[in-house]
Amino acid sequence: MPRDDRLESNEEIAALAQPATRTPFATAKRLQRARDLARALAVAATNASLYPETHPLVEQSLDALVQAVSDVMDLGFETVTINIYKGTLFIENHVMPEESVTYRKVIEDTLARGISAITLSLGFAQQDALALVSVLNDTDIADAEAAAVALAARGATAVAVSETTDLDETAREAEAQEHKTEARRHYDRALEAMHDVETKAKLGKVFEVEPLQSVVSNLLDMLLKDPAAVLGLTAIKSHDDYTLNHSINVCILSLALGASIGLDAESLKSLGLSALLYDLGKVRIPEDILAKEGPLTADEWQIVKSHTTEGADLLKRIQLVDQMPMVVAYEHHLRHDLQGYPEPKEPREQHLFSKIVALCDAYDAMTTRRPFRREIRPDKALAVLMQGRNKAYDPSLTKALVALLGIYPMGAVVRLSDGTIGVVFRVNRDDLLRPKVKRLIDADGRWLEFPEVVDLRLVSSESGGFALSIEEALPAAEAGIDDVWQYL
Repeated sequence: MPRDDRLESNEEIAALAQPATRTPFATAKRLQRARDLARALAVAATNASLYPETHPLVEQSLDALVQAVSDVMDLGFETVTINIYKGTLFIENHVMPEESVTYRKVIEDTLARGISAITLSLGFAQQDALALVSVLNDTDIADAEAAAVALAARGATAVAVSETTDLDETAREAEAQEHKTEARRHYDRALEAMHDVETKAKLGKVFEVEPLQSVVSNLLDMLLKDPAAVLGLTAIKSHDDYTLNHSINVCILSLALGASIGLDAESLKSLGLSALLYDLGKVRIPEDILAKEGPLTADEWQIVKSHTTEGADLLKRIQLVDQMPMVVAYEHHLRHDLQGYPEPKEPREQHLFSKIVALCDAYDAMTTRRPFRREIRPDKALAVLMQGRNKAYDPSLTKALVALLGIYPMGAVVRLSDGTIGVVFRVNRDDLLRPKVKRLIDADGRWLEFPEVVDLRLVSSESGGFALSIEEALPAAEAGIDDVWQYL
């Protein structure tokens, strides 16, 4: 743990959170098997290019390749795909930066055969290994179709090749746009439903919970279909309707975090409803206190703190069958270490849902600009949350949130190492420091006519290092970007 007065660096936080991504090669032991596979393929291809196939070195390297494939399959794969995307090597969707440099020749040879993806299946044996390396070394083959014919002729049954890789998302752009539009419709309906609830609650009227349950179900269905389309909605920051937007953003973040830790559908629906209603008690707090720009007096602070008990009371009065919204409204400021409020009458543990909502509440609040304060950069907000783990926040959930969002979450505005400015377009869960970024502004401050998406995992064949990196995150307003969501 860091000292209380020190925020961990982005690199330290990424290293701590990476195992929580649950990607196939998230741990060092699993990643080593992917690295061994890349090495075995490169060595076998090299040896086969230098010696006849009956040479002991060739036979040994083919055996090593078969074993390396088997070791990866033992992690739970039925197939494993070696991808080459824009000159960079990936095992499945996991970038292999060092191997992209060290094994440059096998990458170039594979691309020269017209191949961008090699899929290996269960049952991969020495005959498949020999056929594969023979094809990679055959300079008469110039396209994937000819490579597939040659593999079949050599008796390969557990190898498939393709001229394109699933890592190239251009083919799915139209579908992604449809999902984005659909997700925005659900968001706008959620705003309407929450506005109705807030209005009725302020007037002391009973509100219907069914429209909110429908909102949660729609967002959850959309989240399971296209997580990026829904998470991208949290980039919508309204300064006029902060309370409503904030509750919906917290709902989305809570659903995504709950899903990432394996909660079932019914639990997620309960969590989502709780995340929409957790701050309802604020309707009973005078607006002049909630909007006060200066420090609160001791009496005003006590009034603000009462929103937890007021919210629980409001939800108790409408007699919800599901008790969790009432529990979360009461507990969301309790803190993981129980040093928050309301002060518990007896020892208890903060409920899991309350921990999730508290974490998502803090993140969205910190990253939203208010009339009386600037927003905090997303990477720094996550660092603040990580600093508070084991105290205000549950440590496992905090790491899971970082793993979900990445160090630079979707919608973060960033300056790249070449001076260009863009918006984080997608998070790469295999490398939390290196997302996909949509470049919008060139190094001279001119807006690009055609924004382009760059994957920061890609390696430069010239330098041997990453082609681009993030220099810093920026406030959207400082970069002159009014509506981040439109670029996602």
